[in-house]
Amino acid sequence: MDKKWLLIGVIILLFVALLVWLFIQSSKPLPGTKVADLGREHVPIGTTVEYNSNPPTSGKHYEEWIRAGVYETPRDDRNLVHSLEHGYVIISYNCDKKISNFKLNNLPLAGQISNVYAHGTEEEEEASPSSTEATEAGQLSAAFRSDECHDLVDQLIGVYEKKGKRKLIVVPRPNLDSRIALTAWNYLDKFDPSTGSGLSVSEMERIERFIDTYRDMGPERTME
Repeated sequence: MDKKWLLIGVIILLFVALLVWLFIQSSKPLPGTKVADLGREHVPIGTTVEYNSNPPTSGKHYEEWIRAGVYETPRDDRNLVHSLEHGYVIISYNCDKKISNFKLNNLPLAGQISNVYAHGTEEEEEASPSSTEATEAGQLSAAFRSDECHDLVDQLIGVYEKKGKRKLIVVPRPNLDSRIALTAWNYLDKFDPSTGSGLSVSEMERIERFIDTYRDMGPERTME
């Protein structure tokens, strides 16, 4: 009889502990900042779209979306927003953290790299943008080809692979006003690494928590 009541007591304690843990988890603030929803209308290719954040978290976008991957050149916002609509999480980075007149709206698409960061070629290093119509290689400064940047991207690729790659995008963003930006539908988290150019353990966990919270939470649920 005593063993029976002891077992019941243990079960009750475990149940109470579970409820306490669930309460604590539910009371934690959501990662990032909520951004006003601009809708999700499709627009024809070439349409100029104004967004309410950098990077955008919602709004008008193209019919084609960007698939999961690690990209070596910037992607068009109007495609990326469609990815967010599907529940993607996008990790953007800026290795020289400069605000410029660079526009993502008119970029052509380029190749994708899945597991490694492609180093710049000599031709890319010689290219220099003369306007927003410059070639893709010319859109990125030499800072994006530095060892520090490659180390940062390697860390981001590590998170990308650890979290299973699905509905995740890692992409450079030279007009970003922070070193790192995490975006999901209606949510944005921007920060600069506290240890210089690389990410600390807590910052890697910050990225993972953002992914765990918002992946597959877009208004359009898709199987990808």
